[in-house]
Amino acid sequence: MIVPHYRPSFSSREITAVRKVIDSGYIAQGERVQELETTLAEFVEKNFGVAVSSGTTALILALKALKVSSGNEVIIPAYTCTALWHAVKAVDSIPVFSDIETKYWNLDPDDVKRKITPKTKAIIFPHMFGQPGRIQEISDLGIPVIEDIAQSIGARINGRPVGMFGTISIGSFYATKVIGAGEGGIIFTDDKTVENYIRDIREYDEKETLTPRISAKMNDITATIALEQFHKLPEFTSKRKKILAQYKPVLRDRILIPVRDSGFQSNLYRCIISHPEKTADELIKLGKEYGITLRKPVYKPIHTYFNGQNLINTESAWKRQVSIPIFPDMTDLEVELVYNFLKRTFSKL
Repeated sequence: MIVPHYRPSFSSREITAVRKVIDSGYIAQGERVQELETTLAEFVEKNFGVAVSSGTTALILALKALKVSSGNEVIIPAYTCTALWHAVKAVDSIPVFSDIETKYWNLDPDDVKRKITPKTKAIIFPHMFGQPGRIQEISDLGIPVIEDIAQSIGARINGRPVGMFGTISIGSFYATKVIGAGEGGIIFTDDKTVENYIRDIREYDEKETLTPRISAKMNDITATIALEQFHKLPEFTSKRKKILAQYKPVLRDRILIPVRDSGFQSNLYRCIISHPEKTADELIKLGKEYGITLRKPVYKPIHTYFNGQNLINTESAWKRQVSIPIFPDMTDLEVELVYNFLKRTFSKL
């Protein structure tokens, strides 16, 4: 038996809801997309939500809405997926890599300050692995912040939902995200002008003026799945909490994420651990021998694709950290197998 790192948590609810959409004969962008936009915007305490085709598309349109263009610089973490880099390059701008701090494992405000230049037009702040970070300190720098909650929707900072802190915020509904619908993304804003701009550029056809736009629409089938997953979010978090409680006795202080901090509440999307004597690669290999699928939280730090930059915390995290299974659909047997593996690996420390 192989325990996967992740498996989608679907039930008859998604099947029934999708069947209703198909039976309606209207599967393009429609009422379900509008419902998703309104529901999630209210949840993250933003005035407007605009659903789009993917999280990467959401980042691109957010950058465009902030008028980020050729010659501008955008500060991003290197300890994240490459979608941020692709989005910055898509608007012909320059990605500037910043290091992470070692408590919440998100962008380090002090290093961000050092990276700001007169060309800095925006900062993209993803709350990685469901763990919110010090976004308020970065927002206070006076540069527009795109808050990425693709992995962290449901997390909170001092009681307020992540997604409300950014100048513009974005989310993703990719299959492995907290709200997994296969694909799709969303943009949140309090600015009506920004909302109108994104809605206009999202749809290229039947316009009075012919200017460059892109087809970035979501369909009602995707929106329906996303809505059903969103309504299960409290259930998902509760299940992850129970699994984590079973891991804690053996892992103790080896859990890096979620962080024990009542002010920065994780949604428990991922459980990230490290071993004092083993590298991430060694842990992954050992897990495979026991039938447990472990993953590096980030495939490869983005700055390592290039030469000349040294981000100490990022590189150390990538070499030492692994993500262990904690998905809501885990069976009791799968949890037991992971626990037994962790006990063998960590009990003698």
